Amino acid sequence: MTQEETVMEKLFQTLDEKAKSLNEDNGQSFIENLGLAMEYVYTNERDLLEQATLQDRRKAFQFAYLSLMQNEDIQANHQITPDSIGLILGFLSERFLKNSEAMHIADLASGAGHLSASVHEVLSDHTLMHHLVEVDPVLSRVSVHLANFLEIPFDVYPQDAIMPLPFEDADVVIGDLPIGYYPVDDRSKKMSLGFEEGHSYSHFLLIEQAITAMKPSGYAFLVVPSNIFEGENVKQLQNFIATETEMQAFLNLPATLFKNEKARKSILVLQKKETNVTKSVEVLLANIPDFKSPQQFQGFLQDLNAWMQENHPEN
Repeated sequence: MTQEETVMEKLFQTLDEKAKSLNEDNGQSFIENLGLAMEYVYTNERDLLEQATLQDRRKAFQFAYLSLMQNEDIQANHQITPDSIGLILGFLSERFLKNSEAMHIADLASGAGHLSASVHEVLSDHTLMHHLVEVDPVLSRVSVHLANFLEIPFDVYPQDAIMPLPFEDADVVIGDLPIGYYPVDDRSKKMSLGFEEGHSYSHFLLIEQAITAMKPSGYAFLVVPSNIFEGENVKQLQNFIATETEMQAFLNLPATLFKNEKARKSILVLQKKETNVTKSVEVLLANIPDFKSPQQFQGFLQDLNAWMQENHPEN
């Protein structure tokens, strides 16, 4: 067993045991107690924490979260985004914004903050400020504890990500978008992607919010249903994307990450239009291979690099 594994495992066990003992004492949910356990380690276990790399800390949090989920029936919106998805979003941000030393990254419907943490890990050579927007008070509190535990900068806004946002100059917007209907018709009717009748799709409205939150020429890397461009109301979405952005890529995530084909998700990459700066490109359509197949993954990277040279030669 390597030294690195040992530190991560010790950290995971400490978080896991502390969250479980807190749960017996206070009866709060395991997720809330994991937040308190991270705070406990940050305050009282400095020696252990300081031996741990950022990756050790994030993995210890991820494993503790998955371990605690086995003890509690968990709501769908409390699932954390797998780190493989976060790492690929970080990698794409790195490729598209290679020349940006400092970045403001907004994460819409950010959950417990694991997606932002995974992206941060990839971009740790850059100076980053993260803006996380999460309506669920339990998850937004956990993400504050996670930021302290990882010692990385998160500004957490505990609000509905479809309501007006408190910032509008993000270089990058990421999000693993919740899918479903948005109940607040008064708000969706004011938005371009709101439907005239009935509830609107929350994932459509969040795409609009992502574009609103970005500075001109900024990029969005959004995890969306693979079938987002099928079915009703799709013209409205396509027209909006074509008017406001230059669509860059639509990348299908590996099927192995999802229970079935219906649940499959893809990464939608958009660049916000800026007059005389952005230009239209031939959209990159590709399947991201299973991360466990290094050769196939190399092939995907070569295709991406060739596409970048063709469409964004300065990157």
